[in-house]
Amino acid sequence: MALVVGTVDAESGLSKAIFEQMDILLAPPLQQAVDNASGEAQAKAQEALDAARNGWKQLAFAIATGVVTHLTANLEIVGIQATGDVAAAVAGKTEPAPPAAHQHQINLAAAQQGVTFNQSGSGLGHVR
Repeated sequence: MALVVGTVDAESGLSKAIFEQMDILLAPPLQQAVDNASGEAQAKAQEALDAARNGWKQLAFAIATGVVTHLTANLEIVGIQATGDVAAAVAGKTEPAPPAAHQHQINLAAAQQGVTFNQSGSGLGHVR
């Protein structure tokens, strides 16, 4: 899964996930105020809830942007191993060299099973 910031209106990516959790935690008291009010007070309470949600969306986008930017710049990956079989073939001709300027045909093949490579997490491009 890629680290995707999402959109400023929290419709996708990490910003959506953050906003959804903020809404679950923070909206109930404001929704209760809307539900318990009537007339002009209910309209004002709904406006307050809508404004709060817009603010939470912007905050969620800011948090998501900071988290993804920080992780992609600083995350260190360790313990990466790749295991498999290796087959290497070399074919072609040698270059002419003294004492006799002639070429030799080369056709070699080697195979090794169960090779494990330990990889480094250093460098860019390992996290996205």
